[in-house]
Amino acid sequence: MKLRTKSWLAVTATAGLVLGGVSPALAAGTAGPSEHTDMGVNGDAVMEHLQKISDISTSHADEGFRALGTPGYEEAVEYVESTLEATGAFDVKRQAFDVESQDFGTVEVVVDGEKVDVTTAEYTEGTTEPLTDLPVALPVDDDNSDMAGGQLGCQAGDFEDSAEGALVLVARGECAFGDKTKAATEAGAAAVIIYNNDKDNPDEELNATLGGRMENSAPTVTATYNVGTDLLEKVEAAGSQAGSQAGLGQGAEETDEGNAEAGAEAEAAALTADFTLETEFVTEKTWNVIAETKAGDHDNVQMFGAHLDGVEEGPGVNDNGSGTAALLASAEALAEQPSEVDNAIRFGWWGAEEVGLVGSTEYVASLNNAELGKVKSYMNFDMIGSDNYIVGTLDSDGSDVPIPDGVNVPEGSAELEKIFTDYFADIDQPNVGTDFSGRSDYQAFIDNGIPASGLFSGADGTKTAEEAEMFGGTVGEKHDTNYHQATDTIENVSRESVDIFAPAIGFAVHALAYELADAPTDPPTDPTTPPTDPTDPPTETPTETPAERALSIDPTTIEAPDFVSEQGVQVSATGCTADTAATMTVTPNNGKIEEFEQDAEVGAEGTARFGVRGLDASMVDSYIGTYEVSVDCEGGDPLTGSFEVVAEGDGPGAGDGGNGGGGGDLPRTGNEALPLVISAGALIVLGLAMTLGSRRRKR
Repeated sequence: MKLRTKSWLAVTATAGLVLGGVSPALAAGTAGPSEHTDMGVNGDAVMEHLQKISDISTSHADEGFRALGTPGYEEAVEYVESTLEATGAFDVKRQAFDVESQDFGTVEVVVDGEKVDVTTAEYTEGTTEPLTDLPVALPVDDDNSDMAGGQLGCQAGDFEDSAEGALVLVARGECAFGDKTKAATEAGAAAVIIYNNDKDNPDEELNATLGGRMENSAPTVTATYNVGTDLLEKVEAAGSQAGSQAGLGQGAEETDEGNAEAGAEAEAAALTADFTLETEFVTEKTWNVIAETKAGDHDNVQMFGAHLDGVEEGPGVNDNGSGTAALLASAEALAEQPSEVDNAIRFGWWGAEEVGLVGSTEYVASLNNAELGKVKSYMNFDMIGSDNYIVGTLDSDGSDVPIPDGVNVPEGSAELEKIFTDYFADIDQPNVGTDFSGRSDYQAFIDNGIPASGLFSGADGTKTAEEAEMFGGTVGEKHDTNYHQATDTIENVSRESVDIFAPAIGFAVHALAYELADAPTDPPTDPTTPPTDPTDPPTETPTETPAERALSIDPTTIEAPDFVSEQGVQVSATGCTADTAATMTVTPNNGKIEEFEQDAEVGAEGTARFGVRGLDASMVDSYIGTYEVSVDCEGGDPLTGSFEVVAEGDGPGAGDGGNGGGGGDLPRTGNEALPLVISAGALIVLGLAMTLGSRRRKR
């Protein structure tokens, strides 16, 4: 399937004209693509890589599958590297970094004599010794059933003095898990339980990360919705009973004996807890894999990423073997394209995502300001094969899901999302926006001002009736019913979902890799279909002899203002062998512009056409001088000639351009921007005015 659209990067050359201190540049014609395609990326290609990743993971089941610090993860890294290196199209490197991780010993929570089922939060501190007889306290809230307000425990002011030295119970929601632990610690809490807020899946475990180690913070565990609300009811009931007993004591005769009796009854009514969490922090060495096309403008980098690691609980085939496999298939397809990319494409496979987005954060932090400025966009793919899937785009324009407070949305992110929504609109594929909240590897990029978008088939969100109408599946179930579980296997990946997402990712890679050339006005006839009627009978005289081998340069003298306009100089070489490639080399003799060359296809008539013009109108006088032109094509020796750029008023026809070079007929090229694209700010402002189509996504 192919779609015709204008590339959003076609205007980046304009950005070069507004930047000061830039050397003048030339543009030459190129035979690049005239339409964007999915490059043939499909579900079969993705599933082939996904099977290899699944095999690697399951072969290390006893060693933690593909989790941080496991042999399975290292083998997966090696597979990604070898796959990319085999294409010959990428420079591949491994970025090493250290991650502090945890080993857990005894974890036990007992409330009112009953053991509570809990899960440890990543990066939680432990207890130096078992905590016993802790009071159990709640944040201050007028309604603990609404999953809002104080019960979320997002700030220290949500707690009263009763939190001092207590085990506090807070609900998931609104703020990060680490913020809840920080707030409880500041309120003096001895330990924290965060319970899930998912009423539709009340027995779903809550896998939480605090985002990083917070030394001396309250040890933190999580619980399901059912476990949490059951504890909530017990604490509320105990508090009510304690208050009642205390009230009775105050109503009796004020004797020491009466007060003591009331106090004892109130103390007996309060809940107490024992809390043990043994943990040890260890340092693990792990890696990101970074691959960048050898071709393309390396000052204008479009980046695509997916995390490669998984969790210890299962093989992580959907999360995130699926995103990993889709990028591998797209990289292979890009390497097989007939023309070189205009913009460098960089792929990243991230390590240590499951313990807090560490790999992508480490990578972005490793880039200095100059290198950050070269990265113009980032696309993220975290799960594309969920069994109860949705077709989700990261909703960077907030049209479906409001952008959470505090989330930075760099300018250009909405235009990146539009690549996908327009693509899906053109193939009549329903899609929905999903949270643009920074919960995956795009966070470090948007925090540093890099526009971002991506695709997502769903994780622990619950399928709605509206989503089921659009995509099928089961209402009320998780989008991925195997999320972070041993059942995240290749058998449970939705092939239907992969078939939808795979070509969309391939299309996005192509759209950001290439600028579009003009398509021929009159497309050639299909050479495989002979005409139904014979052509005119042969004449008695021979047909015209093949075109003489010659080089035409029009005009040979051009004034500098015309040279930096759309007019420019047209070069055509005749007498070349049809359907081969020709190379034009332009050697400037003015000392200010470097030699460059460009390729073009030779047409059926044996002619190759090029266009040359200056780009920086603010430095028009810098182009004045002579230019030697050589075209090398099959059929004979190289063809040579020259043209001259003169000052305004010195050219033939007193500035009329000497009949010019055809004005707007010059071939367009994505390479004309290459020497100019040095400012991320200017590129984002000017480069993201995409005109990819106007059809809205279907709901």
